[in-house]
This record gives sequence, structure tokens and C-alpha cells, in this order.
Amino acid sequence: MKLAENFLWGGAISAAQTEGHYLEDGRQPSNYDQVPLNNQRLKAVYQDQVPNLMQPAKKEIYPGRFGIDFYKTYQADIKTLSELGINSFRFSISWSRIFPTGEETEPNQAGLAYYDAILDELDKYGIEPIVTLSHFEIPLHLVKKYNGWASREVIALFVRYAECLMTRYQKRIKYWIPFNEMNMILHIPFIGGGVQFTTGANNLETQYQAGHHQLLANALVIEAGKKINPDFQFGTMLAAGKTYAYTADPKDVFAAVKSDRENLLFADVQVFGAYPNYIAHFFEEKQIHLDMTDDDQAILKANTVDFVSFSYYSSACTSAEDKDLETVATNGFTTLRNPYLPKSKGVWQNDPLGLRITLNQLYDRYRLPLFIVENGLGTEDELDNDQVHDTYRIDYLREHIKNLILAVQEDGVPLMGYLMWGIIDLTSVSEGKIAKRYGVLYVDQDNDGGGSHRRYKKDSFYFYQKVINSQGASVFE
Repeated sequence: MKLAENFLWGGAISAAQTEGHYLEDGRQPSNYDQVPLNNQRLKAVYQDQVPNLMQPAKKEIYPGRFGIDFYKTYQADIKTLSELGINSFRFSISWSRIFPTGEETEPNQAGLAYYDAILDELDKYGIEPIVTLSHFEIPLHLVKKYNGWASREVIALFVRYAECLMTRYQKRIKYWIPFNEMNMILHIPFIGGGVQFTTGANNLETQYQAGHHQLLANALVIEAGKKINPDFQFGTMLAAGKTYAYTADPKDVFAAVKSDRENLLFADVQVFGAYPNYIAHFFEEKQIHLDMTDDDQAILKANTVDFVSFSYYSSACTSAEDKDLETVATNGFTTLRNPYLPKSKGVWQNDPLGLRITLNQLYDRYRLPLFIVENGLGTEDELDNDQVHDTYRIDYLREHIKNLILAVQEDGVPLMGYLMWGIIDLTSVSEGKIAKRYGVLYVDQDNDGGGSHRRYKKDSFYFYQKVINSQGASVFE
């Protein structure tokens, strides 16, 4: 049992977590460069409470500022990844490298030259680029001046940035993802959109308003892109994972329905071109009044996505009532521990069948091609005599790849590809630590950014290489 020859096998990274050199060649800071290596990094930022993330502290470490030195090592890294046999690679472009403040009328040529060079390397090895335009990054200047995506003014600035790139790379990039995990603006608003709050205000309204502005920007980028090159393919990208009911109690089942609706809202709008009926009561209940015009709705309706891409790390679980149940971390937030899932070496619960369930859920709902653009296990590894024996990661990958193949072969799900997240170890969004490792390439670096930065192939490198060479068949051996 294997996948078609045109299946996209690859890996994914982001600029914010890998490039470093955050003030080099004309770049200016982004929101992500303000996020320290401490337990405040995922919390809401209040403008009227100081100090906050807008006032950097000398004693703090800021992982976004040093990454894994990918700004200098991209040639060697892409060459090593080509030895895996990958035919696709997802990376993001840093808005702050192209328009450093976000308000320039002309792009930074040094920034464009850097991404030209990355595309040259990918082309050299026959690797398809999958490009994210905003992967948890917005120029810090726009955060300070406009409160990030909370303000409508940012939309036109983002579209100008996107048009610049789509025009320049109209013959070099086919697959575009305007926003990474848009639904995460509801969980990590400063990272997800540079959004800050004011004590006593309707913060939830601010988050949904910021999400609406991103939805509009997404639609306008699609509109502009299709004019530049009608063959461009645009995808939504959501943090996915089916929500299970904790029990068969109908109240728990309906709580799971509502959880899935919240998680899928932004994808619903991007696929169907309109807000779903279910959200009206929620907005009324929470006293959320969006600034949404008739023109906004027409733009959303006319510019929907071509495919549904998503991240999957684990499933979620919920209950209708607080029963003092145990919780566990998942991708950027916490969920109830599912008693039917084993604890794993990683941060979250291991649920490979959940990937197959999620694939079926998303295709049943959207009827568009699907694309897994993030999946992986974040955990500590031990480098021993230049080797990393990460059998736990191999087990995770094997079972998840097995289930995605079953979803394709037995359930009929149209799946474009599979991109392993953090294919090179990178600094984590949720913790900021490189010690929470994902890759098949080990980076000799500590959480403070120190180390040789040398890369080492883990055992999982050779496992994934065999999977790709066999079109997935090896996972059933």
C-alpha cells in the first residue's frame, strides 16, 4: 500500500523560528522577536499593564532573534534535506525582511535577494516550494502603530507585501498559504496577530475582529494572486485535530461539536466564502459586534481557497462541565486528557488514528483537496557520539503516516502531501526552547542560542528517507 508518484513528501519550517539575524540586511523586528523564553510568551498582552512584551528586558532571552542560524546555513541545510528525497519544502517569508516597518512603498532588495537564493537552492534539487506569507509574524512597527491585525489599516499593507512577492515569484511558486494557523489568534493573539488588549475591554471581540481582518486580507491576496497567475493555488491553514467528547453523555457530545465549530470557523469562511449560521448566536451571547461591511462579505464570497492545509499533532477532548479532570498540553493550548490515549514521550498525547479521523472530518466538511503541512513530535533528544536514536519519533511518524495512507486508500480522501514539521530542529512557538525538538536533523544548540550549530542526522532521518523512497509502503513492513 503506497501513495501516488506525485504525492508531495517534505518538511516545513518558519522564518521566525529558524532564520535569526533579525536586524541584518535592513530587516526590522517583528512581534515574534519580542516573545521571550519564559512562561509569559503565550499569555495575552495588555497595553495598560507594564512591563509587557512591548518592553524587552535585558535579562530575557528572545529565541526569535537567533533561531537556528538558517539565514546563513540555508544552502547546506537544503542540500542535506535533498538527501532525504523530499520533493517539497514549506517555509515562510518574513514580512519584516521585505517591508521592514510594513509601511514602505518599495521593498527591501536585500530581503528579496535572500528569498531568491532560497528558491534557487530548492530549484537546484527539484524541490517544490510551499510558501507561507505570514507565519506568526507582523512588523513590530505595525503592532505599535495599529495594534496589529486588530486594525483594518493593516489589510492593505499586507496585500501590498503579498502582491510584491506574487509578482516577483509568479513563475517560481505555485502553492501559497497566506496565513499560518489563523484560528490560533483565539489562543495566542499576540503571536498570532500582534494583538494587544486593554483591561476591561471586550477582548474576545478584538480577537474575532483581528481574525476578520485576516480573513479579508486572505481573500484579497487570492483575488490579486489569481490575476497575476491563474494557476496559483491558495490554501487555508488551520491548527486541526478532531475534538472528542469525554463521555457519551449528549451534553459532552454537544460540547465537542461546539469546540470543533470554534476551531473550524475561519476555515469555514475561507472555504465557503461566508460566516456560518452557527456563529451569530455565539457573537450575540458574547456581545461581539464585528465591523463587517457588505463589501467585506462580497470579497469573502468571491475569493475562496483551492485547498485545505492544516497542522495535526494530536486530537482534543472536552466535557460540558468542569469535573476537575486532568488536562494535557496540545498545539498552543490545553485540552482534557483522553483516558483512552497513552501518555507519550512528547508534550501531547499520541493519537495517530486521530489524524485519519481528522482527514475524514475535513474532507466530509469541505470537499476540497487536503494537505498536511505540519505533523511531528516535539520532545527532548540526546546527542550521543554524533548520533540520536529517536525511536519514539520514528514510532510517531510511522503510525501517523500509516493512518494518512489508510485515509487515502480506504476512505478516498484526496491528499496532496505530507510535510513533517520542524524537519530541522527549531525553536518552539509554545515554549521557545530548541530542546523541544521536532526534526530529523539535530541542531547542536542550547536554549540560549549557544552551541556549534552543527547538524546531525538522527535515526529518524533514515526512517523518513525510506518512507519517501517507497512512497509510504515501508510503514507497513
